[in-house]
Amino acid sequence: MKRVIVVGAGVAGMSFAMQLCKHGIPCEIYDSRQNVSENAERASGILSKKGLEKAGIKYNNSIENNLIGGIVHAGGRELKLRKNRTVAYIIDRRKLAEDMYNELRTGKCAKFRFLKRLTRTELLEFGKDNNNIIIGADGAVSAVASSFGFPKIERYILTYKAVYSKIKIKDVHYVHLFFDNNTTPGFFGWAAPHSESSVEIGIGIESSRKTNSRLAFRKFVETPIIKAMVKDAKYEYEHASIIPVNIRKRTAAGNVLLIGDAAGQVKATTGGGIIFGSLCAKIAADIVYKHITSNAPLQEYEKHWRKRYAKDLKAHMIAHKFYSKLTGKQFGFLLWAANSIGIDSLLSKYGDMDSWLSTINNTLLRKKY
Repeated sequence: MKRVIVVGAGVAGMSFAMQLCKHGIPCEIYDSRQNVSENAERASGILSKKGLEKAGIKYNNSIENNLIGGIVHAGGRELKLRKNRTVAYIIDRRKLAEDMYNELRTGKCAKFRFLKRLTRTELLEFGKDNNNIIIGADGAVSAVASSFGFPKIERYILTYKAVYSKIKIKDVHYVHLFFDNNTTPGFFGWAAPHSESSVEIGIGIESSRKTNSRLAFRKFVETPIIKAMVKDAKYEYEHASIIPVNIRKRTAAGNVLLIGDAAGQVKATTGGGIIFGSLCAKIAADIVYKHITSNAPLQEYEKHWRKRYAKDLKAHMIAHKFYSKLTGKQFGFLLWAANSIGIDSLLSKYGDMDSWLSTINNTLLRKKY
């Protein structure tokens, strides 16, 4: 009898377990934390409505705020993008994790093993038995990936964020994005309102820049717009995290599959990994089911997920490489040019947070015909 071992009880790991349970296949989920909500708030929860629905994630109970647009700041200029409907949500990541956990527990198909950090020796021992299938869903710095010799992820974003309360938020349904390579080299800063009186302030920097993310965050908070925003606010908490911004060159080997951040299935433009990670988790679950029931090769996972989503993820990588090299003034000039030709209305009308190639293709087709 095949045994499915999932390492990591984050959204990707639990999404995989949910899909596998729909096929009637049980699994064991190992996690070093005491519960699924511990440190879940380390990651930001800005998720596209369309992406959540496509991934089949039940999010209604965890919504903190709905977003209808964004305001991009660079070089003293700004570009306001708006839709007349909700395009994204700010999600309470702890509540989302708890809801997924409760659903799995109710189904009694997944067995959780908390406070259990599998060592390299234990992982390799599991891997020796071909009756075991190991799913690495253990984040950017994946112990599963390193234990089984998967190619390294070459580029990371280091993030640092804090949440402030007791504040009056203007434009509560807009997220603010700040591009300035002097302050946030290789990425950007953000202000995401959780509610009318609570806001998340955060930054990301490329790990190759050899800059401390906490120091970069302190510098960002001193910029005029952010300083004014949090002047009389109450500090709540802060967290640092790490995000991969390129895909691993291999995500399947033998009886081991990688999903989510462990595979680098992350939008390099924003650092968001839930949507693509969950979509690829579904593919992995389908392949594992076919392997168990009809001996289909596990390596089919690599081919199928790349065929479906690699182009979109690579488009995000190209966009990130482009903007990460711009100075604040250069980015500001682009905003001025965008405003001049009306690109704001174009992006507002056709923009898609997750599928860049689909957005471009649909826009060109609409313009052509």
